[in-house]
Amino acid sequence: MMNMNNENGEIDGNLEEQKGIGVVVTAIFIVGMMAGSGILALPMALVQAGWVGIPMLIICGILSTFTGTMLGNCWTMVRDLCPEYRNAENVSDPYPIIGYQAAGKWGRSFTRASVIATQFGAGVVYLLLISGNIASLINNLSNFSFPDCYWILVVTAVLTPMSWLGTPKDFWWTALIAFGTTTVAAIFVVVNVAKLDISNVTHAKPSFVSFFNSFGTILYAFGGSTCFPTLQVDMKEPHKFSKSVFLGLGATLLLYVPVSVAGFVVFGDVMSEDSILDQLSLDEYRSWLVYPALILMTIHLLMAFVIIINPVSQDIEGLLGIRKEFCWQRCLLRTINMGLMLFVGLSIPHFGIILSLVGGVCTTATNFIFPPLFYMLLLRQQQQHHDDDDLLLGVGDDQQPLETEVKPSIPAPLSIHMKILMFTIILIGCVGGVASLYSVFKSLVDGSSGFTVPCYVNMTSL
Repeated sequence: MMNMNNENGEIDGNLEEQKGIGVVVTAIFIVGMMAGSGILALPMALVQAGWVGIPMLIICGILSTFTGTMLGNCWTMVRDLCPEYRNAENVSDPYPIIGYQAAGKWGRSFTRASVIATQFGAGVVYLLLISGNIASLINNLSNFSFPDCYWILVVTAVLTPMSWLGTPKDFWWTALIAFGTTTVAAIFVVVNVAKLDISNVTHAKPSFVSFFNSFGTILYAFGGSTCFPTLQVDMKEPHKFSKSVFLGLGATLLLYVPVSVAGFVVFGDVMSEDSILDQLSLDEYRSWLVYPALILMTIHLLMAFVIIINPVSQDIEGLLGIRKEFCWQRCLLRTINMGLMLFVGLSIPHFGIILSLVGGVCTTATNFIFPPLFYMLLLRQQQQHHDDDDLLLGVGDDQQPLETEVKPSIPAPLSIHMKILMFTIILIGCVGGVASLYSVFKSLVDGSSGFTVPCYVNMTSL
């Protein structure tokens, strides 16, 4: 049964027999899921944005923490309004459910489209990053040359069986491995970069296109909110999710800042590769430190890939009525999903443009627009639900409910300052998303995006 009688009168979010992950493990999931691609891509993002990129990175991290807690509060309110969602076994698409409860069918449709696009795009990026890391490592350690396009096929074949795993609580160990490997890899990268000469480094003024391409990449680096509700559903105590967000995003920011600032300051305008590890693998910068970093980061990406594609798989399986137990239908659907990611990866073999496009459009919605918007809409519904309960119980202004009629506490109405903050965040998301979309398409048109021919046109193009 649901325990509603704790000392604060709050729903504690637990079923008596519910098993799941704890606060710390959830925070580790957040770091393990987000930090890898961000560490690799953010140095180039700061080069594109210039010095203003450093405070922009920190501000986006702080705002993402705030909106992440709002998203967690949204799921807590949904569970209060709809008791059937208190059992994790009944939930396969928590973010679209939040969208539906807050804004109806349109809310669910837009949320589902954004979540699928974000996580699908992230899966493609991870395939490309893993393939590129393996190719770089082997090319540097031996005379054997195997184009990235072929490695994408190999990596997809290896990851497909791993994609069949169920929900986060079934593969908690991937988060631990991802967290440990990316932390040590970040240390190797910073030490490697710090040894380089910075006497002749220049930093050009960013253009409109480069700045908003950078903005999209930075947003993508904090784009794990699409997985947040899925993690929260699998928690032992979902109402403590905000603690996991603070711990997880705080640790992620501590990893991001040293690596990205070091890469920006040391390389500046000579930064030519989307990935900092690819830059460090160039002959003029290479040292032995790049090899353990490549190995560790590749292991991280392999583990993180399993985490990031899970929400999309669960969402589609819920739509098709596929049961949560392991079955051949799950394997078939997720294999098809991997095949689609492979096709997109072979079609767009440079991940930088995907990061900017997905980060600038979909991530602005799932990170900055939906959480505060849905929170305000759900809060109004919950307060109305609370008032309706008072009427049904016959509680007036001068009456109090019986002590046995304990109800979950209702968040206080938003202050004017909080409303202004939330609308400001929504506005930033809208403006940034539109500008990033424009800059991506402009860079494609003028040829500055680095776009190359698809792998299936020329398998040795990379």
